[in-house]
Amino acid sequence: MPEGESAEGARSVRVFVAVPRDPAWSESARAFVATLRPASPDAAWTRPAAWHLTIKFLGNAPAKALEIFARALEPAATALPSGTLIAGPATVFPPRGPARVLGLGFERTLTLEALETFAAAAELEARSLGLQREERPFHPHVTFARLRSAWPPQAVERFRRAASQWRFPEFPVRACVLYASRLEPGGAVHTPIAEWPFAGAGAGATA
Repeated sequence: MPEGESAEGARSVRVFVAVPRDPAWSESARAFVATLRPASPDAAWTRPAAWHLTIKFLGNAPAKALEIFARALEPAATALPSGTLIAGPATVFPPRGPARVLGLGFERTLTLEALETFAAAAELEARSLGLQREERPFHPHVTFARLRSAWPPQAVERFRRAASQWRFPEFPVRACVLYASRLEPGGAVHTPIAEWPFAGAGAGATA
């Protein structure tokens, strides 16, 4: 069976919904990672192109279901108020046991609560179409590193301290994008399929 087709022969696409990364925020994050990486144990550090804020990962979705999902989600997306997120403490997954993912979370604000409501709507719509389910609570964050092997506890704690001390700018939340994700030897390539500016964001909100 050709790659990208289901048993019924319908083309499928690996997709996710996310708030696009912001250039100013990404530049600050790039400097943060550059100061931390040389003294850290081995890890797979993410690229700036991946520093978006994932709302819902859909996995490989049939094209027809994807069209229905996009149409259903548009009213909820365009009704969301634009705003900003404020950097919070470091994110370490899982919360117990050896760390496997390191990133940055965000403080609880009205903007974050609006994203939580939107993520819940996206999850319900995905389930109604038989798309990939997410059993874990929505936890907005940006991933910086995936650990190939367990880091010593002091190295993880060093990451936590560095994240809490770094002065990240606010993360603008002005739109969401439905991305197709294609895995390449150099990393994933993300291509927008649909884009929805949030209320009050104006033109040029998406990226």
